[in-house]
Amino acid sequence: MEQKDIAEILLKYELGISSEKENKLIESWYDAQTAEDWTLNTLEHQEQKNNILAHIHKQIGSTAPIRKPIYRSPLWWSAAAAILIAVCVLFFYQNRWNESNKIAAINQFKPGKDQAILKLDDGSTIVLNGEKSGVKIINGTAVYFDGSAISKDELHSQLLTIEVPKGGQYQVTLPDGSKVWLNAASTLKYPVQFSNTQREVSLEGEAYFEVSKNPHKPFIVKSNHQQVKVLGTVFNINSYDERRYVETTLLEGAVQVNQHRLRPGQRSLISGSSTQILPADMEAAIAWKKGYFLFDNEPLPHILATLSRWYNVEFDYKQTDIKTLSFWGSIDKNQSLAKTLAFFESTNQIKFEYQDGKIVIHKK
Repeated sequence: MEQKDIAEILLKYELGISSEKENKLIESWYDAQTAEDWTLNTLEHQEQKNNILAHIHKQIGSTAPIRKPIYRSPLWWSAAAAILIAVCVLFFYQNRWNESNKIAAINQFKPGKDQAILKLDDGSTIVLNGEKSGVKIINGTAVYFDGSAISKDELHSQLLTIEVPKGGQYQVTLPDGSKVWLNAASTLKYPVQFSNTQREVSLEGEAYFEVSKNPHKPFIVKSNHQQVKVLGTVFNINSYDERRYVETTLLEGAVQVNQHRLRPGQRSLISGSSTQILPADMEAAIAWKKGYFLFDNEPLPHILATLSRWYNVEFDYKQTDIKTLSFWGSIDKNQSLAKTLAFFESTNQIKFEYQDGKIVIHKK
């Protein structure tokens, strides 16, 4: 029997409209109790009964009717009190059990870690060792940072592709010594050896670059609808699809984005043929590289896309108008998903639940 059925039978019994079968059920509940433990009088415990019943109704989503004292026999009060307290205890432990299971279901999605796949130009792939710190080029071949070989076989490839999946991140040192940190769901393509005239790479997703200075060889990053040209500098490019624009944030030096020159502390937003040059929040732009997320009035869809990539989880909206919400806050990337989602639930605007392999977002 469900809790709502028990509460309904108690209410009908109080009103005197319960059936004979329901009366016998209540009396059988009473018989299971000891009379010594439930010596009650009508007026003293009417308020207590109302409070307990109100709690039960609150748990099941209805409003508890509060009535003036009605005389009942000690038998009725003993049975009612015993049943109501038992139901309250049941609700308490069931809610704790449900919350515990919700957290466990959500926490099956773990924070990201160092992982990537190396693709060669012949189409073959190698799963990179996540316990190694990254990949670099030595004497024309790719190896791990500690110098150990990536594969037992010699790698014959002129073009390398590093693919970082959802739930991953990875660091690469390019042939010229430039360093690149790749965020989750990102891809970097680069040659084993740069040409004599320029250093060119291609990016999908997000990456942080520290480019080695070489005035004779411009460094070029190609991504959606833009080309960034530098000689040596520090910058971040975010070209994830859900943002509908490519964002380049300059931290040091100078870069040319298409035909526009950025200064440190500036960012460019490029969407198709449209370009905007704006002041940059440099801390927010590179927070992901430092181990946390920083959201500054960020739209919920952007936030959930970020969490989806990092925790490798899919989100689903129960109501579409939730997408108009924006949030502020700083979150540790390495904490559990349940703790991260609890941060947003604390705003009392949204709540999350696990459902069929997804996290569903509801209005509060």
